Amino acid sequence: MDNRPNRLRSGIAGAITAVTYVFLVSTFVSIAVNSLALGLMALLWVLQMVLDRRARIRATGLDYAFLAYLVVEALSTAFSVDPGQSLFFSRRILLIGIVYFFAEKLTTLSEAKRETLVLLGTGALVGLIGVIKLALGAPGENTRLGIFQFYMTTSQLMTIALLMLLPFVIHRRTPAKIRLAAGLALVPVAVSLYATVTRGAYLAAAAGIILIALVKNWKLLIPFALLVAGVILFAPPYVAGRLQSIVDVHHPENASRLQLWATGLRIYADHPIVGVGDIDLGRLLRQYADPGYPGQWGHLHNVALQILVTLGALGAVAVLFLFVRIVIVEARIYRRLKDDWFSGSFTLGALAVFVGIQVNGLTEWSFGNQAVVILLWITLGMTIAIGRIAGEGAP
Repeated sequence: MDNRPNRLRSGIAGAITAVTYVFLVSTFVSIAVNSLALGLMALLWVLQMVLDRRARIRATGLDYAFLAYLVVEALSTAFSVDPGQSLFFSRRILLIGIVYFFAEKLTTLSEAKRETLVLLGTGALVGLIGVIKLALGAPGENTRLGIFQFYMTTSQLMTIALLMLLPFVIHRRTPAKIRLAAGLALVPVAVSLYATVTRGAYLAAAAGIILIALVKNWKLLIPFALLVAGVILFAPPYVAGRLQSIVDVHHPENASRLQLWATGLRIYADHPIVGVGDIDLGRLLRQYADPGYPGQWGHLHNVALQILVTLGALGAVAVLFLFVRIVIVEARIYRRLKDDWFSGSFTLGALAVFVGIQVNGLTEWSFGNQAVVILLWITLGMTIAIGRIAGEGAP
């Protein structure tokens, strides 16, 4: 009997696992390596499905929402002011495949635990590198920490790592050694997040932490409030100034945001149905802006407005539908699995990550950051897989 087909399938499965680990690690480290790993991962997965007739892609509860998003991207590109660029940027929809990949690839909890360890372990290690960088670099007053990436990307990655780690620390059934490890990992991640001095990430982390506390135990809000008060009271002048500027509408950065958003609304008024296309908005912003506009931005620093301008009202409805479906799917899985220390903690962390990214998106185009979107789709896909594993294992 010829076993070569079986050996080939086994070899491909092993290669997928190895490349997946590279993909998970590089998400926090290198977008170039991450993109290469993603391409190879997709190629191997397609080959696996061709060779194995049992392989299939199952429904996720998000399929119609993803399809609606794809349709509005196509419509927006067809009627775009720059169809070529819109087609190029709309390739971001291909990243949705990450959700289906992880939803199908993970078939056991032990496998999910290993990949979670790789993902969050890398996040903690990057946070530790940030702490070492702070200690050795003797940063000046206005320094903002960046680890492998621009400080703004670093802040969002550390926010995601923090929100994924925290539920493992506070779940009452988490094994003591794992709780200790997760607690220790939180420290460098939190320090590195703080050192980025990024207001949007601070608010995103706070929103995610509040959600976790409200879901698990509202009394956790007390130490969190004390921690926030301590940070505000004892922050160095530069950090304190950044924190105070959050509520100062006359602060130069806030004023420029308001000017930017007003300009975006003017663009939308001329392209209300399907928008201008998924393009860089720099030229249009300069065209529609008031005199004195600095002309330095290519996006609107706000997820909702960016979608409204680029994809129009149809796109806004489709994306809102997608976001609502994500919350519903993740919340349902969490409610079923909340008592299990691993499944409950992971799914709550994933839900907190989604909320945090939305809050960060109030002042940033967070869905335009590939590293952030990839982590969102990873956590979503793994949540769906964990939900399936638990359902298949139930009597």
